[in-house]
Amino acid sequence: MTTVLRSEVLELPVATPGAEGPFPPLGPEPVARPTPDRGTVPADIADRVEAAPAPSVFPYHPQSAYDRRRAPGRLDAVVLENAHLRATVVPGLGGRVWSLVDVPTGRDLVYANRVLQPANLALRDAWFAGGVELNLGTRGHSTTTCAPLHAAVVTGPDGAPGLRLWEYERVRGVVFQVDLHLGHDASLLAVHVRVTNPGEAAAPMYWWTNVAVPEEDNTRVFAASRATYVSDYTGGLTGMTAPWHGDVDITRPGRHPEAADYFADCRGADVPWVMAVDPSGVGLLHASTPRLAGRKLFCWGSGRGARRWQEWLSPAGGRYAEIQAGLATTQYEYLELPGRQEWSWTEVLGRVDVGPVPAATSPEDGYARAEAAAAGRVSAGRLASLDDALASAARRAPDEILATGSGWGHVEALLRGPAGWVDETATPFPDVRAGPHRVWQELVTTGRAPATVDTAAHVRGARWHDLLTAAAGEGGAFARYHLGVLELVDGGGPGATDEARGHLRASLAVAPSAAAHRALAHVELRASDAGAAVRAFDDALALAGPGSAERPVLLLELLRCLLDAGSFEAARDLARATRQGPPARATRSQHARFRLAEVEALLGLGDRPAARRILESDDVVPANLREGETRLAALWHDASDGAPLPARLDFSMHGHAQG
Repeated sequence: MTTVLRSEVLELPVATPGAEGPFPPLGPEPVARPTPDRGTVPADIADRVEAAPAPSVFPYHPQSAYDRRRAPGRLDAVVLENAHLRATVVPGLGGRVWSLVDVPTGRDLVYANRVLQPANLALRDAWFAGGVELNLGTRGHSTTTCAPLHAAVVTGPDGAPGLRLWEYERVRGVVFQVDLHLGHDASLLAVHVRVTNPGEAAAPMYWWTNVAVPEEDNTRVFAASRATYVSDYTGGLTGMTAPWHGDVDITRPGRHPEAADYFADCRGADVPWVMAVDPSGVGLLHASTPRLAGRKLFCWGSGRGARRWQEWLSPAGGRYAEIQAGLATTQYEYLELPGRQEWSWTEVLGRVDVGPVPAATSPEDGYARAEAAAAGRVSAGRLASLDDALASAARRAPDEILATGSGWGHVEALLRGPAGWVDETATPFPDVRAGPHRVWQELVTTGRAPATVDTAAHVRGARWHDLLTAAAGEGGAFARYHLGVLELVDGGGPGATDEARGHLRASLAVAPSAAAHRALAHVELRASDAGAAVRAFDDALALAGPGSAERPVLLLELLRCLLDAGSFEAARDLARATRQGPPARATRSQHARFRLAEVEALLGLGDRPAARRILESDDVVPANLREGETRLAALWHDASDGAPLPARLDFSMHGHAQG
């Protein structure tokens, strides 16, 4: 069978990620960074972990408007298939490889979710479990993981059709391109990645390919190196030698007691690889050229909270672990991609068979079998030859456009000009006629900004700052608002807060807007003036229409401000008001967070019985509960007089949360 590429529609229960939120995040984002044990973690890794930039998704807006009500849905997919493999890809959801089937046996080598159920595991919020995910830019899952990518048909080195995915990533300011090839006789799916930095300054670079694999009690995971660094969600990063972490055999993720990340240090390996196999010895191999040197096992563990997370992410049933591959050794590090340069590499995925692995098989015997099986499937020479061929194909123009991503690549090309942009031969960025980028495209092409504030999209970077500064000479509210936001997000030095405040007040003087008052509230929070922040949030709410999507967001931010300031009575009254007269556009998750804010306020006032009554209701678990969020367990502990934590509230990542 020669390779075919065809369009297909996946029919399954779907909860869509929904519309983007009305505002971008402006407050400081938490830095989930472990403390490396310098006695066991090499100095270069420890230095990069400690120097890693804070995660940020600005200028992207969050994707939080989903719930847990699923309806029959259809996802547009592209299928690559030959006699050995069938890869199903969903360009509209970050290019996720939804499934990878071993054709002769009909077995899916990856964990393919039977529903689309978003949850809050990405920096933009919405994320879903399963398949092969492509993560670029910032730790915490890609900004494009639930967004459409540009997609096209391309021709592979042997003439077989392949699939190209590409987009401009706005946090790091880079263009990424992913070519998926399945040659006519290939038994491994080849993934060639190219990341180009069109700017002059170096970009902190992060790439991890996350592969969900089915997990059983006796699933085994092996990697090309036993030198390993472990983070178990308690705040540390420690070096060890696989397979034993204390008395736990880390090659058996299904038996691990707690959630953990295990990073195998494959630097120096001719062929970095990782595999997951079932008790029969059959499973998935992921290998790559040396640039992609990091390897990782993530397991949820067997704790009650971990089981709850598995059910939350896979409501149709099924357990999974993840084997991953990245540019750095751990996910807490970034490497510097120099300006005007590109990096590329090739990954391969496919069936591997290490022979039967009885439960009593020692880890040492398992490693020996895995190493032999990996060597039989891939070699450094074959991978290098494949990489050369795919690198050449990656520079050729696509044959046929299949799907369109965002319009931001085209806008950036106009802003930077040909000398400051990428060669678009392989990755053309069309002039997308509709979308939130259009107002910014108009600013680039005419130099004129709108008269009133438009918050459908935000921008970041020195070029945009200069363009807005020129447009602000006319006194426009739009330009002043966005300059204020840029000073708030990126401004350095002691005067940045005053600069931001000045721009926002100038915007409000021309045309009052809820967005400018909200941004001013965040300026005052940055200046530690909670009273001024509350007044600014009140002003924003006065301008937010009763049926607007802005209103519930502003209410939640005001509630957080009141709670942090210890204004518990005001927070209780405001939260109760949302129960009696809920905002028209509030999502189910926002309703749940209003209830949790009321619980926190009641506890602050010492009314534990009332707080417990709310927690015992069924509407306090937000659909967008954050991964690692311990708020539910903490509130229950404070309200419950020692009663055990109900299972429905237990989302602990470490051990068994107790009341």
